Amino acid sequence: MEIKKTIEQGFGGGLYDILVALNNGMGVLPVSGRTYYVNKTGNGTTGLSWETAFATIAAAISASNTYQALTENANGRNRIFVDGGSGYTEGLTVLPNECDIIGVGSTYGREPRITGNHAVTTKVTGCHIYNMYFYSAAAAAILSIPSNSNGFEIHNCRIQSSAPAATIGIQFGSLQYAWVDNCNFSGNPPMVTGIQIDGPVFAMSKITNNIISATTTGISVANGVTGDYGLVIRGNAIARMDPNSVAQMTYGIRYLDTNSRIHCFICENFISAVTYISHASGAGAATALANAMVGNRYAAAGDHYIDEHAVA
Repeated sequence: MEIKKTIEQGFGGGLYDILVALNNGMGVLPVSGRTYYVNKTGNGTTGLSWETAFATIAAAISASNTYQALTENANGRNRIFVDGGSGYTEGLTVLPNECDIIGVGSTYGREPRITGNHAVTTKVTGCHIYNMYFYSAAAAAILSIPSNSNGFEIHNCRIQSSAPAATIGIQFGSLQYAWVDNCNFSGNPPMVTGIQIDGPVFAMSKITNNIISATTTGISVANGVTGDYGLVIRGNAIARMDPNSVAQMTYGIRYLDTNSRIHCFICENFISAVTYISHASGAGAATALANAMVGNRYAAAGDHYIDEHAVA
């Protein structure tokens, strides 16, 4: 298997060496399954090399899912390498199952960019996305993951809005084992809501180490989400970083559910918002939420902190 040097770019320079060691020094493949490539200069035939690369991400996803269906995932995980190039304009409605989408060939801050809104309509199983740049100038959700999905992850990606503001950065239906990590939500203007969880299940999932800029709400958990057991919201910086406004975000983390049960863990977040963490009215709601919070810091205005257990 040929591994190209450009794969290290965007990953701090270490991934290439690791892959070569796994592939050659240890005599094993770093990931089982089939590898597909996306590049505007490929001839679009098989997608199995940079020379025969697909010109669209959708084409690579279709090929990967077809292969997985034929093998019934017997050959393990696939991967799709997306080159930076001049970017892609697509509205994806399907994501790959048991597959990694990896942006390569660009330096940090120039990740492969895909312009569009992605209302995924088919349930997703085991899709992981790394080092991609999602950009939208439409008033809709930038990326929407449907209910009954499982194991969706997105790491080290940019989710950026432009006028008119996107309504939501990433929207989740009812699913388990989701992970949003080390992503940057931004825009001019920022999106209305950074991450929206519609549920009713969002179990054993993690929202960690993100920078979330939004005009109204950083993380929103909808009414009826009772299956948030095992959810961890940790280490996020949540504030309105708007080039055209000095207003604060309205809500940092907002639970709209009216039941009194909270099964998540909210810890070590830095939040600047008018209302830091809130819960809709319900018997014992504020107590339940406060008991799930540890070590958060809230800036009311300027660089100072207030009670870490403040709940509105």
